[in-house]
Amino acid sequence: MQGEVLALLVHDLKNQLGMLEAELGQLALQPSAEQAHRSHQHCSQLRQRLIAYLTLYAAQDRPLTALAEDESPASFLAKLLHVASRPDGAPLRVGECADAPTFWYFDPRLVLLAMEAALHNAWRFARSDVVLDARLQDGFLVLSVEDDGLGLGTPDGSAASSTGLGTELCAAVAHAHHQGGVRGRVTLNTMTDGGTRFEIWLP
Repeated sequence: MQGEVLALLVHDLKNQLGMLEAELGQLALQPSAEQAHRSHQHCSQLRQRLIAYLTLYAAQDRPLTALAEDESPASFLAKLLHVASRPDGAPLRVGECADAPTFWYFDPRLVLLAMEAALHNAWRFARSDVVLDARLQDGFLVLSVEDDGLGLGTPDGSAASSTGLGTELCAAVAHAHHQGGVRGRVTLNTMTDGGTRFEIWLP
């Protein structure tokens, strides 16, 4: 497993624990049932992420090709509808996936972590809709997360969500997938009608 990915995951876990510590400190000063629920949900999300990270760490000495599995992109996206870290009431649906291949080989655990990071960024700024989709383009499987927020670089838009660990993690996951010298990549763009579209391209 790529050391770069694992280093990013550990850093992410440290940051998330710091956020939870701050939430609990605020809760101790101002008890609130709503805040307690959010903190409990955050704790549950961290537990799920830690389990995923430990699974990846245990497999770090195995080549990525040994971890890749025959996956249906449409079915993979459908599973994300029930991801444990989804906040209560967060909008999410799967698009038509009309141009998606029937199957593709990739590491579902790594890609799940990348897609979850993209989803949480989208949920921060979406107004009412977040859409997952998949397509085949130029020999790549392209998985996307699109929100209907204000878009990159706009006041109160999703520029903040496009920088830092989340993007680095997704890029590292994409880069870890390679075939015949071609490596995966990520893109992040503002849509013409508003909103932000994240894509991870897997060869």
